[in-house]
Amino acid sequence: MTAIYLGSRLPKSKSVFVDANVFHFYLRGPEDTRNVCTSFFEGIEGGEISGFTSSLVLDEVMYKILLKAIEEKHQKNPIQIVQKSPEQIGTQSKQVRKAIDIILGIGGLEVLSVEKQHIETAVDYMETYSILPRDAVHLSVMKSIHCFDVASADSDFDRVPDIHRWTPIEED
Repeated sequence: MTAIYLGSRLPKSKSVFVDANVFHFYLRGPEDTRNVCTSFFEGIEGGEISGFTSSLVLDEVMYKILLKAIEEKHQKNPIQIVQKSPEQIGTQSKQVRKAIDIILGIGGLEVLSVEKQHIETAVDYMETYSILPRDAVHLSVMKSIHCFDVASADSDFDRVPDIHRWTPIEED
């Protein structure tokens, strides 16, 4: 399935699951992409879009924000820095808190839990659609609430026939 560019129109009156990369673009992306994401989140806050994400997505956002902060500070591989100096996790956690506070402050965005049945179903989705485990869990959570739209820059979701992907970046 072909992705729909969020900059051309918003998925109004739809339930949309928000993937981690959309939060990253919103927080740290180029200005034009941040603006597209801002409009999308304003649609959620205004009630035009029912927005959902999961605890797993927020875990991914926290991890990536942490690693990027450590990498920017030390100009080295952040995993190697953390292995040698685990206190860097605490030192850089302020950036993670700031990002999570912004995300959790998006009015109307519902954070869903990942349950045992989502993990079990995710393996089926990996086999059926050849998608990575994390995306398979996202898909399982989405389908459990009958959500068939995802905001994501991840084209792997395009392999799932009944899912519509809304992307914050223009694709060729």
